[in-house]
Amino acid sequence: MIKALVIVPYEGLYEMMKEVAQEVEDIQLQVELGNLYEGVAIAKEAENIGYHVIISRGGTASMIQEAVSIPVIDIQVSGYDVLRILTLVKGFSRKAAIVGFSNITQGAATICKLLDFDINTFTITREIEVKEKLTNLKKLGYEVVIGDVVTVQAAKQLGLTGVLITSGKEAIIEALEETRRTYRMFSRLQQDVSLFQSILDCNQQAIGIINRENKIVYGNESFNKEFHWMKLENSTNIKELIQETAITREKQTKTVHINDSFWKITTCPQEDNIVLLFEKTLPNKAIVQGEDVNLNAIEFHTSVPYIPISRKSEQIQKVLKVINQYSKNEEPVWISGEKGNGKELTAHSIYLKRKTMNEPFIILHCDIISAEQLKDLMNEDFFQKYANGVIFLKNIDKLNSFMQKELYQILKNEKDKKLQWIVSSEDTIEEKVRNGTFYPELYNTLAQLKIYIPPLRERRKDIEDLVHVFISELHPKYGNGVVGIRLDALEVITNYDWPGNVEQLKQVIEQLFLQTHSYYIEKDEVETVLKRLEQQEKTRDALAQIDISGTLEEIEQQVINKVLEEEGLNQSKAAKRLGINRSTLWRKLK
Repeated sequence: MIKALVIVPYEGLYEMMKEVAQEVEDIQLQVELGNLYEGVAIAKEAENIGYHVIISRGGTASMIQEAVSIPVIDIQVSGYDVLRILTLVKGFSRKAAIVGFSNITQGAATICKLLDFDINTFTITREIEVKEKLTNLKKLGYEVVIGDVVTVQAAKQLGLTGVLITSGKEAIIEALEETRRTYRMFSRLQQDVSLFQSILDCNQQAIGIINRENKIVYGNESFNKEFHWMKLENSTNIKELIQETAITREKQTKTVHINDSFWKITTCPQEDNIVLLFEKTLPNKAIVQGEDVNLNAIEFHTSVPYIPISRKSEQIQKVLKVINQYSKNEEPVWISGEKGNGKELTAHSIYLKRKTMNEPFIILHCDIISAEQLKDLMNEDFFQKYANGVIFLKNIDKLNSFMQKELYQILKNEKDKKLQWIVSSEDTIEEKVRNGTFYPELYNTLAQLKIYIPPLRERRKDIEDLVHVFISELHPKYGNGVVGIRLDALEVITNYDWPGNVEQLKQVIEQLFLQTHSYYIEKDEVETVLKRLEQQEKTRDALAQIDISGTLEEIEQQVINKVLEEEGLNQSKAAKRLGINRSTLWRKLK
């Protein structure tokens, strides 16, 4: 029995591999989700525990081949795969390009010509070319990039819409055939490698091996348990230690801080590689301040995802111009708008444009942080400690009056280094300031620069692009056959008012995507989902009018009376809605 680990870079391929695994008898398939470096880490661990073959795709497969000594099978991109994605993106109104290695672009270019698709193709030969190529395309007005995982990730980092070319079942079947052929050639080598790896894994000391390109090519079980090797490669201290060892070709020892602990690292030069031996010393006692802070109320990020903001409507084009303008300075920015309309996404955009190195992005959830937690942060000089970062006060209008004044004191007492503040609230904030429910001094201090996000119903031109973007994101996540939406279905969606704005639209598209069994989302499916949504909104509105301060019996009477009123005092209809028979309803009304 061939023991194969499948490392897939996106969720849709994961689900498809799971289905295929049920049909294969001579290969034991274990499927894991992991992309690029994450996939390499999984592959290295798999090599240590005796897998015969690794199956992966694209750039992840290429990186794994450099990191492990067992065979790696690449799930090739077929013409069917390219055709599916080209059909999916043809509804985009923005300028699109296909960027990738020749195995993708050659076939894609031919298909585009045959089907008369206005999509240009650009071929790269090395991974490092991706960012430069996409930067140039962005300058030329391209907004949508189609390609493999590496290309799509780079596109999103540059603010472009990335659409992944997903693999179909045909490519998976061919990869399994290649697995069988390769296994027969490497089975003997696999046995020898497994023996030596078992010996190393018995060692409690963390051991890693780095090659001449400064890439980790091996880590024993203790090493993989303790470290994420990308962090090691990015460590200046470790880089210097490795360089010193490579130059002198002599053993070196140094104590380095990694993952909140101090490690004594010994390096030993061995031909083209350097062996690293790790020994843990005393933990770093200085990094325990603030451990009692509610992690649900405070989030720390050294990076945030970039999600492009649809820019078709004039309203959003104005917002984007304001974002670019406000990102050039460090003054506080106040973002207001209805719930679900992308205020946090706007904060991410400002942070990413202001970011120069590894400044943190710190979110304070004002709707759940307590007065005690805020006081503790003040006592620990928390805000000055992270003065180089951006602090996002999410839902600041949810703070009570006492906490508003405490926060104002923090701003008033800022020292030499001013903090960068980004604030979000609902669009009723100015009314709250006028009626005295929000502290005016705090508002005036933080609202020096203002951004208002219009509700989705006021910028319906954005809806079409948003729908296509959401479908392209869901395709690799779930891997089903949906490639678009019918025009009449899109018209229904565009005409809906979307009280929950972009977030609600995204949730509905995901629901439609999952329940659709054809290639296109149909009008009747949209109408059914929106009708159900409207009914839920009515129920919520009705419940909002019910006083829940009374007894259970009193609340029940209010619910019955409300339903009766909505059903025109028709007891049969009211009983059906309440899920009881008519005699029970009559008895409760007595």
